[in-house]
Amino acid sequence: MNVDKIYMTSSENMTEIRDKSINLVVTSPPYNIDIQYGNKTYKGKIVESKGVKYNDKMSETDYREMLKRVFEECKRVIKDDGSIWINIKNRLIDGAIVTPFWIQDFFEDMYLKNVIIWNFDWGGSTNKRFAPRYEYIFWFVKDKNKYTFNLDDVKIPALNYRPDRYKSQLKNPTDVWRISMVSGNFDERTGHPAQYPEQLIERIILTGTNPGDIVLDPFMGSGTTAVVAKKLGRHYLGYEVVRDYCNMANERLQRLEEQG
Repeated sequence: MNVDKIYMTSSENMTEIRDKSINLVVTSPPYNIDIQYGNKTYKGKIVESKGVKYNDKMSETDYREMLKRVFEECKRVIKDDGSIWINIKNRLIDGAIVTPFWIQDFFEDMYLKNVIIWNFDWGGSTNKRFAPRYEYIFWFVKDKNKYTFNLDDVKIPALNYRPDRYKSQLKNPTDVWRISMVSGNFDERTGHPAQYPEQLIERIILTGTNPGDIVLDPFMGSGTTAVVAKKLGRHYLGYEVVRDYCNMANERLQRLEEQG
């Protein structure tokens, strides 16, 4: 089986990957919120068009059926001690918030270990409700007792450290992660409209894998998962249907290779 490769095809049928060969799956599926990415809008009208276009619009039934097929493949290829991490957010549909807890229906044969809140400091604005500043990360494992969890690799400084009470100045980062979104002035910024930060994926890969393990992203996008996996000494595999995003990801990987 090849590794360190991004396939430009749908992840609904991952024939290139053997059963039980992947240590960790981490991904952020399409939002399906009827936004044509790459366009700048003002008061509902397109005022500027730039970058890669991706029209994120499917019927809700087709959207969930597509995700079901992808996640069934993810469960097929994941090792018995592996895990699946999914970043997804609330959606505003017809004026009402739809939470993503329906995603648990796809993983009734796995165990939900955490629902992590990714809290960030900027994003879309609105004057009709409170501005959203968080997304979810669902962490599922196949075996509730046997899975990789490298807590020591991701501990953070304790603000209230007292040497008379605690053995270490480091603590568990808890299930609320405050990590900035990728701003336009970040070195890692690409032309992808929904890019998640390397710091977010780094914590997940460090927690859920060991050096030499294989990380799969079935919705690879701009390649953040692959770049972080490579930086951390892991192998990567991914799928992406948009050619420009595949090129974007491979260019990032090539730059990383050139940097040594």
